[in-house]
Amino acid sequence: MVQMKDNDYVYGSLAKQIQYEYDVYEHNKVLKEKKTYRLNRAVKLKAVILILITFAVGFAAVYRYALIADLNYRLSDLEKKYEELVDENTQLKVAIEKNTDLPRIKEIAESRLGMQKPDRYQLVYIKVPKSNYTVTYQEDSNNSGNNLFSVILAKFDAIKELFR
Repeated sequence: MVQMKDNDYVYGSLAKQIQYEYDVYEHNKVLKEKKTYRLNRAVKLKAVILILITFAVGFAAVYRYALIADLNYRLSDLEKKYEELVDENTQLKVAIEKNTDLPRIKEIAESRLGMQKPDRYQLVYIKVPKSNYTVTYQEDSNNSGNNLFSVILAKFDAIKELFR
């Protein structure tokens, strides 16, 4: 039964919610077990989801540290190879410095290769002009990519210079 007090007047357009004194779930044993089963099932589902989330976060952290460790191992291997190459380069520079001794080169050229200095009649003199006729192309750093029109004009000017 619904009990309302005489002085409970509802102001506004909403009806007052009725509160029942009789709870079906409290008095019926089967419904009570179903309700507790549903509540327990929801709690278990939440617990499983939280465990899975915790596992995923832990796995992500471990995986990240594994990647970092792998990169560190690769970096250390590359640094070792770099150091080996630097040492080999230094040794090669020393060997080049040793073997570029001019008197030694002259002695090897004369004894092993049978070379000799040219005689006066074997010398040929060549006149080299003072002006260089090599055309070089230098890209103008001021107009590089500023606008399309200026780049196109610069290309046409370079092509025109080639045909002169």
